[in-house]
Parts: sequence; C-alpha cells; structure tokens
Amino acid sequence: MSPMILITGASRGIGLAAAKFILADGAKVIALQRTIIPALEALSTKYPGAIQIIKGDFTKPEDISSALASLAGDSLDAVVLNAAVGEPFGTIATMPLDSFRVIFDVNFFGVVQFLQLALPKLREAKGKVVFVSSTAGEIGAKGLGAYGASKAALNQLNRTLAVEEPDITSIAFHPGVVRTEMAAAIQRDGKDHMDPAVVGMLAATASETDVPGRGIRNLVLRAETEYSGKYLYFDDPLVTSL
Repeated sequence: MSPMILITGASRGIGLAAAKFILADGAKVIALQRTIIPALEALSTKYPGAIQIIKGDFTKPEDISSALASLAGDSLDAVVLNAAVGEPFGTIATMPLDSFRVIFDVNFFGVVQFLQLALPKLREAKGKVVFVSSTAGEIGAKGLGAYGASKAALNQLNRTLAVEEPDITSIAFHPGVVRTEMAAAIQRDGKDHMDPAVVGMLAATASETDVPGRGIRNLVLRAETEYSGKYLYFDDPLVTSL
C-alpha cells in the first residue's frame, strides 16, 4: 500500500514542491491549505486518485479534523508541518506584542494543536513528523525576532516529541534560503526593518523550491527511526543520501 503523507501549506513554495516529489515517488498526499491554486490542482490531473486537496486552515481544529477524516481507512504515515507565516517584521523594541502572538499562533501553537489531533493516527502507523524550520531559529537577525523565536520553539518541540513519542520519527528540517513568497516579502517589506547586508545575502543565495522539496520527500519516505530528534540541513548527507 502506498504511504499517505499529509502536508500543510501545499499550495505553493516548499509545500508544493514536496507534494510533487512525494507523488512522483508513488506515495499519496493529503494537501491542506487555505488557498488552492492551479499548480496544485494540476497535480490531481497528473496523479489521479493519489492526492486529496482540502481547503482549510491548519490552525482550526475543525479543518484539521476534516483532513484527518479524509483518511477513511488509510493510515497516516507522515505529516509535513510546513505552513507558516513570516510577517509582520519588526524589532523587539518596536513590534507590538500582538504581532508576536500572530506569528506564534500559526508557527508554534498551530503546530502543537495539529499534533495533538494527529498523534493517535501517527502512533497507529508508527509514522513520521517533519517540521519545516529555519536558520532564523538558530541566529539573531534584526527584524526577524518573532519569526526566529517561533522556529527555535519548533526545534525544541521536535526534540521533545522525539522523547515523548518513541514510536514516531520526529525531524526538524532546515530548508535553506529558498525563493518563496516569504522570501519575496522580506525583500519587499522586511528590508525596512532588517540589516541591508542580510537582505542582500538572502536574495543572492536563495535556491529553488525543488531543493528542499527533494529533502522532505527523502525524509518522509526513507528516514529510519534513528533520525528522530535530529535537526537536519537540506544539504546534510543524512538527507541527500536517502
């Protein structure tokens, strides 16, 4: 039976690329996202019966439940927790507390809520969880404090899940600097809050979404249990060799 992978935020960017590679490998996908674009719908034509596209918000319990209900009798072999927000940008001194809460509500608390609802299915399948993280969670970067803090919390959540759920393989994945809508927002809106040298570096070094898409495919379909609890870069041999 083909593995079933649930991806949040699969309508564009890294999530869409991951869906393409996972489907091409013969697995099935449940795609949960707030908007549905033609590129995602085209996958239904290319891989008939292999992808279910569900319009919904992964931070809403009712939408998560709908996505899980679509499994019917299938197992949930892995989830890719990719949906996230990077805005608003701002420094600690100037950014309203509510703006911090907006980012954490999606990037951290939304993920926790999703896991709480999905864990029973993941335990049954002895499945995998891939958290899409960021280098912003490792370093201090002006203007990205809220986003970086949310990703640092995500990395800690990964380590804790690996300890608390030994039957589930839990991995945090650093996708690198990627040409996504979030990256475009940094160039457009974040430059007024960030170090210009950092903004320029991000623009100059960004890769295409296929790079992390392949890495996520490798992890959800081929990573063994000893990967659990690790934080892996997209170019780590542990990822690229799978």
